[in-house]
Amino acid sequence: MDWTQRLRIRQLHVLVALHETRNVSRTAARLNMTQPALSRWLVELEGELGVALFERHSRGLVPTPFCDALVVHARAVLSEIERAQATIRVMADGASGQLAIGATPTVAVDLLPSAIRLFREHFPDAHLTLAEGTVEDMLSALREGRLDFVVGRTEVQGVDGALRCELLYPETIRVIAGPRHPLARKRKVSWADTRAYTWVGPPVTSQIRRELDYELALAGEPAPRVRIESAMVLANVSLLQQGQLLAVMSGRMTEFFSQLGQVVALKLPYRREGMVGVLRRRDAEQTALRHAFMEALRASSR
Repeated sequence: MDWTQRLRIRQLHVLVALHETRNVSRTAARLNMTQPALSRWLVELEGELGVALFERHSRGLVPTPFCDALVVHARAVLSEIERAQATIRVMADGASGQLAIGATPTVAVDLLPSAIRLFREHFPDAHLTLAEGTVEDMLSALREGRLDFVVGRTEVQGVDGALRCELLYPETIRVIAGPRHPLARKRKVSWADTRAYTWVGPPVTSQIRRELDYELALAGEPAPRVRIESAMVLANVSLLQQGQLLAVMSGRMTEFFSQLGQVVALKLPYRREGMVGVLRRRDAEQTALRHAFMEALRASSR
């Protein structure tokens, strides 16, 4: 009999826990198992697979590449089961289905609300779960099936083969300041003018931070002097009210907060243009809800 036919859901939890702790005794205590039973199960599984999942050392276990690959699939299976439980729960409460969407702050004020409005015209009873973060931070949840879509600033280059990337529209960046910042009153600002100020910067791994670095490099300027690293949009806008900080934000979001009188876009000579796109798993089943939400994103981006 194939080993996959004997594998149980609890055993997937055991494998993932072993991979996380790298320790038999800690895993056994976490899962309320005895150490001998856990060790025996691991030996039997490795025997059925015909490969070693861990290297045994005095300080604990070191996962082999076989283990790393198997755990990726184990997490995906467990995530799908959790999603199935959540879907049954919300459908029992009257929902027509469930979608989980990850989005960056870039699309939170215009694209995402517009797409949700269009989507709900077709599926008013669908249950939507929204998560916010950077694209990079949400990729693991997307790969494991905990998210159906990730929407935000992205590039086709660098996206692994397990994911599909569709670009939706071009998006600029804007350097912003609070209304009382010295540069906010200038009719023309150079990149050199920003050098004297401290920045509230997005995480170094984020796409918008890379685009800011590119702009500065094109202008022959050093990287921004970031002293507060934050992806919290509302906190960043509040910090700018102190008067001496700079930050970077997408063009559409800058327009939103400018209309509220909370930020001023500095009149800098921008030379680059980024893209907003949507990421999804290539192997994900094309359900009616996923298809409708994708169409809503396309329509809203136009």
